[in-house]
Amino acid sequence: MPSIRRYRGDDWPSFLALEQETGLTSLRYASQAERAAFLARWADDLSARIGSREEGPGGDKGTLWVLDEGGQFAGHLWLVKRDDPLTGQRLLWVTSVGVVARHRSRGFGRELMKKALDEAAREGLDSVGLHVDADNVVARKLYEEMGFETRRLQMRRALRR
Repeated sequence: MPSIRRYRGDDWPSFLALEQETGLTSLRYASQAERAAFLARWADDLSARIGSREEGPGGDKGTLWVLDEGGQFAGHLWLVKRDDPLTGQRLLWVTSVGVVARHRSRGFGRELMKKALDEAAREGLDSVGLHVDADNVVARKLYEEMGFETRRLQMRRALRR
């Protein structure tokens, strides 16, 4: 079984690659131009969001955990404490979670999510939240098996010009 450790600066290329892959998956219905624009800007956007490529997020930017299998980056879990905007309840938010393709279907996503639940309990928080793409059936099944419930749905309608 892999270990889960804190992010290090040498994880940046693998972290960025997995974030780009999952981002493109979320943009599966976008135009080629939109997908290219995402790839062109994502490294800078992500770098700004994370705060430090060398040290990873800190303070209000959260904690970034890395799934390490035999010294290889196998996935990540980015957690941020935040307030639910509607209830005001403090919770632990899964900003990003992902497993590298060659390491999928081995229970590693479940291990990362267990880490999220453990961290929330350690911090004295009452809940863990996340967003998931509506058509990501595998992830939704995992989250439901782990006791997550749908609370809100986001809908969008594109306006063509």
